[in-house]
Amino acid sequence: MLSDPRVVKLLEQLGGPDAPAIEPAFAPRRDSWVGYPMVEELLDLDPEDAARLLRDLERLGYLGREFSDKVQFCPTCNSRDLKSVMFCRKCGSANLIRKRMFEHVSCGFVGTAEDFGTADSPLCPKCRAELVLLGSDYISRGPRHACAECGHSDETPGERWQCRTCNCLFEKGDLRELVMYRYVLNKSQASSIQDERIPKARVRGFLEREGYDIREKVQAVGRSGAEHEIDLMATKRSGPLEHRIVVGFASAEKEVESEEVIKLYAKAYDVDAQNVVLVASPRLSEDAQHFARHYHMKVVDSDQLAGADVSLTI
Repeated sequence: MLSDPRVVKLLEQLGGPDAPAIEPAFAPRRDSWVGYPMVEELLDLDPEDAARLLRDLERLGYLGREFSDKVQFCPTCNSRDLKSVMFCRKCGSANLIRKRMFEHVSCGFVGTAEDFGTADSPLCPKCRAELVLLGSDYISRGPRHACAECGHSDETPGERWQCRTCNCLFEKGDLRELVMYRYVLNKSQASSIQDERIPKARVRGFLEREGYDIREKVQAVGRSGAEHEIDLMATKRSGPLEHRIVVGFASAEKEVESEEVIKLYAKAYDVDAQNVVLVASPRLSEDAQHFARHYHMKVVDSDQLAGADVSLTI
């Protein structure tokens, strides 16, 4: 899959220091109900191909999937422009007034603030006792919803939903829901993707465009009889002649040292390669650069690979 330049482009986008997540967008006109605009625009893919690509990259372990949002929408027209409508369970009216309720601790009377009189000198309407301290003499019992039409009050009135787009009114249980997920670069593979897999995919793409046949992780026996593991070997035939390029990949926290240059040259010389390419991440040390020049080795760093016109032959 990393031979596809579009995939490489996407993974590079996700691998930067301020790497964005691939966020979903609600798309009710599509079969999947979800779109990924970033991928569609970056790679010029239609929505279904973009979603399929993300699923494949997750299956292969390059991406991880995380919860993003739960979308609620109208079952009739799919609009998300909804409002909750509370109604009286007795008469069905939506003309409800929310009132705070209190209980007199001594006698157990429960009523509204208006039932207890003024805030300055509240009295229990049942036993006429003076109420002095809220939380001790009387306590809050939370809100109730009183119907202005029939007078019925309820702690939990009925609830329906109304779509502001089509005006459809429906029960809460009929509300449609969709869980949407974002995609992020798999942290366990982020380092190898950036330091090895993307550079290898780019090198492969450059050489294939120049007509080379590519093999990766080659076990090659050299003229000395020693067996070498070659990261990438590219060959091009022209009649009886064969041109061979050995490509090595080396990474280090700060600089790649000269030992990597020497080992790669020894392999390439033993398998009779005409060109040697070392892809270094992030760069070669000064000593390593000296050896690379001495061996006439092509050195490419990760920044150069991001360019479109890199030549891997000398």
